[in-house]
Amino acid sequence: MSTRIDNLRSLIRVNRDVPAIPFIAAGFVLLVLGLIGVARVIFEGHEAVYGVTRQVPWGLLIATYAYFVITSTGLAFIGGLGHAFGFHQFAGLSKRIVLLAFIVLLAGFTQIGMELGHPFRLMYLLILSPHFSAPIVWMGIFYGIELAILGLELLVIFNPAGTNHKLAAILGFLALVVGVLATSNLGFVFGSLTARPFFHGIYFPTFLVVSGIAGGAALLLLVYNIVYKFNVPEQFKEAMNSLGKLMGLCISIMIFLSFWKVLSSLYTEPQEAYDAVITLLRGPLYANFWIGEVLMALVLPLALLIVSKAREIKTMGLAGLTFLIGMFFTRYDFIVAGQLPPMRAGNEGSGVETINGLMHYTPSSGEWMIFFLGLGLFLFLYFLSERFLILDADAH
Repeated sequence: MSTRIDNLRSLIRVNRDVPAIPFIAAGFVLLVLGLIGVARVIFEGHEAVYGVTRQVPWGLLIATYAYFVITSTGLAFIGGLGHAFGFHQFAGLSKRIVLLAFIVLLAGFTQIGMELGHPFRLMYLLILSPHFSAPIVWMGIFYGIELAILGLELLVIFNPAGTNHKLAAILGFLALVVGVLATSNLGFVFGSLTARPFFHGIYFPTFLVVSGIAGGAALLLLVYNIVYKFNVPEQFKEAMNSLGKLMGLCISIMIFLSFWKVLSSLYTEPQEAYDAVITLLRGPLYANFWIGEVLMALVLPLALLIVSKAREIKTMGLAGLTFLIGMFFTRYDFIVAGQLPPMRAGNEGSGVETINGLMHYTPSSGEWMIFFLGLGLFLFLYFLSERFLILDADAH
């Protein structure tokens, strides 16, 4: 018994050099705000607290759910490259990668859990009577499996007796495969909707996976710069450079995909896809699109990565921060833009209220509080781990 306790103590170290306290405090404050939001939902009900309607049923919480879980998939993908495919530069980051992927996925589950009216009832029905022809059922299955794999991977790599690298490689490979399946299936949940032409097709299953990998690389670049106070040690510089190249490649692919998505929606039918893109180009979401998506998620981070060719890790960290902010707007626009074109005319008595022929949606304060819950959970748990755990990976 004493040996086990000593082994567990060997994982713990107070890392006073890591600037974790401000992030832990910020996470705690956001968690409190989030829990107030949870209480409001419990006592007042979804309809009273959230800004979604029958016409725009998916709002901020679906966007933030996608934001977190897709980033987690990107981290799992990079971790799989290190554990299972011999990319040694990523193997040295394994503890932080798996820990980040696990916590970010948990943060995503807070969003979908609070968005659903009866999450536990749905889980119960999913287990007892799953409807396997529904894409959303497979989304829940895949992300649930991914969480379990990441949990097992954490136990393996944080084993006080030493990491079983063969088992870690197997789990890393499974996390990569299941994560890609989960995220591409999430895209298919939207892509299968023929009633919403902007979502329909193969674009989003592909785009979400590529942007998730970029998001995972961006988060790692940012976290390593924060943890090491923008002076990343030499031992990690090869990994940071590889993450920068991977992120730049994925952003380039995203630009290519986004260009053809916009063009194909503008110059082909049906009309609803055209209307959705117009909301982005010059409609109610134009600021989100041009400043958030185009500038902050695509142009600026790619430019920063290009000018950091002298291997300036600080610049790569700034590119990561810019991308993560821009990606928030990208996820929000992805969810909202496709729902703003009305599915039926706003005639008198129809219950459909349009502004300039479009539906309208604004996130409520309650929805922002639930987003703070997920963000606070991530900041609090991760930087608490940075403060008290040894996150330097064993040599592979």
